[in-house]
Amino acid sequence: MREFIVSLTAVSALALTAVPTPGPAQTPAASTARISFVGLNLASPADAAKFAARIDAVAEGVCHDRARGNPSGVFTMAGCKVAVRQQAMSQLSRDQRQSLRMASRANALALASR
Repeated sequence: MREFIVSLTAVSALALTAVPTPGPAQTPAASTARISFVGLNLASPADAAKFAARIDAVAEGVCHDRARGNPSGVFTMAGCKVAVRQQAMSQLSRDQRQSLRMASRANALALASR
């Protein structure tokens, strides 16, 4: 099965590096999400865009849940979303990341030529 898991525990560590973290009694429960890329060719600009949309959708959900559980304001949605994207990309193989980079370049060239 070609999917991977985004864990909010690791995301929280990345997203909150510049702000104080709550004590052990205040730490919210970790949540996980799965992002599937079954049926996607990550070297294809269209499929790479679909994969990016899947990551963004998961980031939105995970970070929204995290924000609800963190009313003290020591959390930023933008930082959380960046951390989710970074964690998702880190779980891809080197070849998959390279395919995505090539697809994004091809997409950028297609947009520039229009």
